[in-house]
Amino acid sequence: MPRSAVTRFARKPPASLRAYDCYLLGVEQQDTFSRAGTAEAIRLFSRALELDPTLVRAWTALAYAYSIEGANGFGDDAQGSIENWRTAVENAVLLDPMDSVACNCLGDLRGCLGDLAGADRAYRRAFEYGSNHADTLALLAGSKALVAGDPAEAMPLIERAMRLNPLAPPWYFGMLGRILFTAGKHREAIAALRRSTLDSPNVLLFLALAHTAVGEAGEAARIEARLKAEFPDFSVERFITGYPVTNPDAVHAIRHAAQLARRD
Repeated sequence: MPRSAVTRFARKPPASLRAYDCYLLGVEQQDTFSRAGTAEAIRLFSRALELDPTLVRAWTALAYAYSIEGANGFGDDAQGSIENWRTAVENAVLLDPMDSVACNCLGDLRGCLGDLAGADRAYRRAFEYGSNHADTLALLAGSKALVAGDPAEAMPLIERAMRLNPLAPPWYFGMLGRILFTAGKHREAIAALRRSTLDSPNVLLFLALAHTAVGEAGEAARIEARLKAEFPDFSVERFITGYPVTNPDAVHAIRHAAQLARRD
């Protein structure tokens, strides 16, 4: 499809204003990164797509909601979450191959399926189409740090995202925190993560690991106790597999800190 045709299609008004309302309400719920918020986001995005199956933003957001569900252990069927993620993101990319957020989400899926070369290709397309889109850059920064590509590119990407969006939502700081943690900047990671979504298991995980890395075993233990009480199905290994975390430095940093925590 020619670029101009894709652009016209992507910019067309939603077929249903009610669908768009459901999408916006779903984004509000999704941005909590909580179990209940994620479940409600999936319901709202699914309803939006019943009303307007061509709403690309809703397909992309639904894909991310299922990826959040799988990585955080919110659902009973991790493989089912991945399959739902796949269906949603493939529909998004089919409808708009130049949607930069969808391309990034596809890259994460490829990484989860073990196709790191495919993940890297998708991330390159995400940057090509979204180099001035703050959310794309924030997501891409997290993906570069943890999944595939050059982790050294992560910090410039998140810094650019925050310049483009000075009213950065809390989840940007979650991305920043995991990037800083992977880079060994644990104090800075703690400060960033404290500004993020503290109902998210993976944010709590990085926060506990960062406190462990700086020798604050008591604070790490307190956070770990909350994780066990509120998210019994969540674990380091589940997060590594489901997010996914495949960049070797990131895997090493997470597992090393987890080993330190077990010794304490």
